[in-house]
Amino acid sequence: MKKTFAALLMAAGVALTGLPASAQTTLRVANWLPPQHPLFAEIIVPWTKQVEEATQGRVVMQILDAPLGPPPAHFDFAVNGVADVTFGVHNYTPGRFEVTELAEMSFLCEKSAYLSPAWWRIHSQYLEKLDEHRGAKLLGVWTHGPGQLWTRGRDVTSLDKIKGAKIRIGGGFAQSVANALELVPIQAPVTKAYEILSGGVADGIQFPPESVTAFKIDEVLDQGLIVPGGLYTASMFLVMNQAKWDALPKEDQDAILSVSGEALAKMAGEVWDRADAAAIALIKQKGRITLHEPTPGELDAIKAAIKPYQEQVLAKITAKGVNGQEVYDALVAEIAKVKAGN
Repeated sequence: MKKTFAALLMAAGVALTGLPASAQTTLRVANWLPPQHPLFAEIIVPWTKQVEEATQGRVVMQILDAPLGPPPAHFDFAVNGVADVTFGVHNYTPGRFEVTELAEMSFLCEKSAYLSPAWWRIHSQYLEKLDEHRGAKLLGVWTHGPGQLWTRGRDVTSLDKIKGAKIRIGGGFAQSVANALELVPIQAPVTKAYEILSGGVADGIQFPPESVTAFKIDEVLDQGLIVPGGLYTASMFLVMNQAKWDALPKEDQDAILSVSGEALAKMAGEVWDRADAAAIALIKQKGRITLHEPTPGELDAIKAAIKPYQEQVLAKITAKGVNGQEVYDALVAEIAKVKAGN
């Protein structure tokens, strides 16, 4: 009798533990970054844990061990179901995401913690309807901190002195900044930054401070132009395969949304700001790089050079059916609200 009762308990235990497992949904999360990079380690990984907690374990996030392909391919990995969840940088796929350049423009904000939540709000209100993320469920947009200009052997104290410098740049509005300042753009993967700078292939690079130390190029640079609000930022996304999203119970969809969107943008902004502050402190401590903040006259010259390119972005947005100037003004106003704690 005792053996029979024990057997029944064991059978019941197996059945009970099997029930939650059968109700679980596993989402495969793609990653293309080194495991220690802040974007992955301090934003994406914590978000996956928040999803599991918010869904009370009904959704399990499985981060894939190896990259599925190059960073620009990751949006399509989500669309095509190669992975269930992916993240990336909008300007890695030129021409696909155009209105996201709004959040990449110069002088917008000194902190990602202000810009990122404001960007999510404005994108949701004005730009999501343009459906540039079609084929996937958009879960978040945010930006890194202010991008600046860093050089090796090139004076950054005037536009004349940096004119013609060979600079490794990213895409998006950073390309427009390079054109405005009459720089010579060098296209190279970010992983090659140290190599092209140390070898003299490039005279400098456009980067937020965090990336300067993260990729150890502070060892081969000697000047940094620190412009209030930044010369540019980069807009980023987090998306899920649409079919996978549609198959989730509404309870789990709501739980995921509760830790995504503005909550995710706020967390991401704070991570970037901490990383940038730590990088600037390290740069100053080492003393190898001279940091130059433009004088009022120099800043006016930089703004005048960049202004036509900003107007082009607003015109491009207007051509898609949303008033570019109106949405830009709304973003600036929203940044001020976030700063004020609203």
